[in-house]
Amino acid sequence: MSYTQKLLTGLVLGSIGTTAVFADCENCPKPGKHPQPQFDAGDYLTGGWGGHREKLMDQGIDIGIGYTAEPEWNPVGGEDQSATYVHNIGVSALFDFEKLMGIPNTTFLIQGSQRSGNSLTEDAIGNAISVQQLYGGGQTYRLVEMRISNDFYEDRLHFSYGRLSTTNDFMTSPYYCQFVTNGFCGQPTSPFFNMSNGISAYPIAVWGAMTEFKPTQETYIKAGIYEGDATDDNHGVDFDFGDNGVFMITELGLRPEEGLLSLPARYSVGAYYHTGDFADVATDVNGNNLFVSGLPGREDSNQQGYYTIIEQGLYREEAGSDQGLTGIFTFVLSPELDKSDMPYFMNAGMVYKGLFNGRPNDQTAFGFYTAWFSKDKRDAQEAAGIEGQKAETGIELNHQFQFTPYFYLRPDIQYIVNPNGLSSIDDALVLGCEIGVTF
Repeated sequence: MSYTQKLLTGLVLGSIGTTAVFADCENCPKPGKHPQPQFDAGDYLTGGWGGHREKLMDQGIDIGIGYTAEPEWNPVGGEDQSATYVHNIGVSALFDFEKLMGIPNTTFLIQGSQRSGNSLTEDAIGNAISVQQLYGGGQTYRLVEMRISNDFYEDRLHFSYGRLSTTNDFMTSPYYCQFVTNGFCGQPTSPFFNMSNGISAYPIAVWGAMTEFKPTQETYIKAGIYEGDATDDNHGVDFDFGDNGVFMITELGLRPEEGLLSLPARYSVGAYYHTGDFADVATDVNGNNLFVSGLPGREDSNQQGYYTIIEQGLYREEAGSDQGLTGIFTFVLSPELDKSDMPYFMNAGMVYKGLFNGRPNDQTAFGFYTAWFSKDKRDAQEAAGIEGQKAETGIELNHQFQFTPYFYLRPDIQYIVNPNGLSSIDDALVLGCEIGVTF
């Protein structure tokens, strides 16, 4: 067994010796603390299953089934014009071990996903960041998370371990998936360009463990260590450890009930480090320009990055109400330009809940992202006589109609400027929607 395998195995088995849990999928129970569920049959399309659903919850079993789809069309711009459809069917089961077996403060969450459809980004537009966040991780069926979690000291100390998706716990915001573009939902995308298969996100899971400690009610510190090879293979049931190091991440945050403007906020910073090997973006294995030779990039060890995520209440219709305007901002830096395809990434946006009279649960979102490509890569491309990649910007406006607690429709319009960082690809207009159903 390698050092990496021993390290991760020790962390996971060591955590099991303490005690218990949770995880993520579209319209299913999410990672985080799970209070006693308040059952309402009206929250589900299939209702209460003749009383059986509430009985299961009372016994400690919470079943989640969700369907999300994103049909999108680019009538203008891109490399070509087309329309595509993608969907995700997410299933989950959350087990409360205290109710089931008398083990306190312990839960187990298992998830599955089935994805299908084609990417409009890949098939037509040719941009870098997908206009459909549901595309990715293999358009197939797969086992996702198998997560045990424990909470101690009145939920101030938390552990999770097992098969985890890293960005369920780090580098994310509950406001991100008010957008359809992968430029927001469900995490910043640049680390995935800079560490190929080095970081996991739904629906991919790897072996890992994380902990969160809350020194006060408004502050937290989180740290995690994960298997460093998130290769998409074998429908999520290949439990072997990868051979490309480990991924480590930490995040510090402040969640004041009255931040700036005396409104709720979250201010967070994070850093990550990967011990594996990653390819140079400009220089090949022989030390020459890889865009001239066509050879693979030379590999070098380690990759790192830093990020900040800010959520700031900007306006509330009434004191204590969740109706109003919230702003979000993200910036990610990957300082090693020779190994970072996308060293700088940012997004910023606003989400308004209850903008229109009579629609208190609707949400309106507007935002944009910009992804800057590596100067090292651009210089090598231009030296080889091809257009250098600069920056791609995406803009999105959408409105979520929350028709019932279990069904929403989110029409969206997107505009992609310099797709893939190239002026040779026409700016693209994208029209479509997202549909979500909780069964």
